[in-house]
Amino acid sequence: MHPTRLMMKPFSFPRKRRHYVIGILLGVIFLPYWESRVGSSFRCISQHALEHTTPTHLPIDNGKVRLATYNIAHGRGTANSNWRGGDPVERTTRLDQIAELLRSSNADVVVLNEVDFDTSWSGCVNQAEYLAKAAGFPYWVEQRNIDFRVLLWKFRFGNAILSKHPVEKVQVVDLPEYTPWETWLAGKKRGVMCQLRVGERTLRLIGTHLEARSESVRVRSARNMIQQVAAGDVPVFVLGDLNSTPPNFPYSASDEHGHNAISIMDAAGLWQRTLQDDTPVAEHQLTFPSMKRRSVIDWIFIPQEARLVNYEVVDSLLSDHCPVVADIMPRFRG
Repeated sequence: MHPTRLMMKPFSFPRKRRHYVIGILLGVIFLPYWESRVGSSFRCISQHALEHTTPTHLPIDNGKVRLATYNIAHGRGTANSNWRGGDPVERTTRLDQIAELLRSSNADVVVLNEVDFDTSWSGCVNQAEYLAKAAGFPYWVEQRNIDFRVLLWKFRFGNAILSKHPVEKVQVVDLPEYTPWETWLAGKKRGVMCQLRVGERTLRLIGTHLEARSESVRVRSARNMIQQVAAGDVPVFVLGDLNSTPPNFPYSASDEHGHNAISIMDAAGLWQRTLQDDTPVAEHQLTFPSMKRRSVIDWIFIPQEARLVNYEVVDSLLSDHCPVVADIMPRFRG
C-alpha cells in the first residue's frame, strides 16, 4: 500500500473578501486625494497678520513705495528638481538667506512666486509665513495654484504677497487654464489682487505667475488681467513671473497668431514697464536663469499715472530667478 497523500488545495482568497480588501486599498490611496481636491477651493486664498499686530498706517518715504517681485523656486536654490533642494538644514538655511535678502531690499511690498505652503519636497514648511516673520513683514497673503495630496505626499504651492502695510482686501484673479484635466486633477496658475493701505491712501496690485508652457495661454491671461483692471477705478500694479518676453528682447515667443503677452499688456495703455524698449537690454537687466542670465520674464508693471524712480535686478543665486526691485512714486486715489 502506498501512504496516503494529502492533497493541498492552492490558497484562494474568497471573492467577496478580495473585493473588500481592494476597496480598502483604493480608499486609502484615493480618499486623501479626493479630500484635498474637494477642499482646495476653500484653501485657495487666505489673509494673515502676525499675532498681536495692530494695523498702523505707516508713512511712506518722500511719497515713494518700494516694490519687489521674486520667484523663489520653492526654496530649492538653482537645483533642476524640486526634490533636489538639499536636506532640511540646507533648505532652512536658504530660506533664512532669502529672508535676509528681502529684509535688506527695504521693500514695502514683495510678490513671491513658486512658494510652498504645505509641500512634501520642502518638508511641508509654510514658506510664506516663514519668510514674512523672518524678513519683517507683519502682513502676508497666500494664494494656492496647485493643491492636492497623494497618500503621504502633499503638493500645495502658489503665490504670496508680503507687506509692511495693512492688507484691506484680497481676491483671486482667475486665469485661463493650460488643460481642463490638469486643472481638475491638480490646479492651475492664477493670481491674487491685493488692496493695501499705504499711509492714508489705497494701493492695489496683482501678484501672478503665468503659464510657462504656452504663450497662447499667457496672451489670454494678459487679456484677462487687462479686462479686470480696466473695469476698476483704481490704478493697479502687476508684479510677478510672467514667463513672457517682449518681441525685441532675447528669447521672445509668440502664439500661433503672432501675439505676445507683454505686447498685449503694452497695447492696453494701462501700464508702463519698468524695463523699456528704448535701449538694448543689458546682461545685468536680465532675470532668468540666475546662473547664466539670458532673458527677462520677471516684471513690474506700473500704472501710467505713477512714476518710476529706480529699477534694479538683484544678483542672487538663491533661486534660478533674480529678484526685481523698483522705487515708485504712485499717484494714489482714495
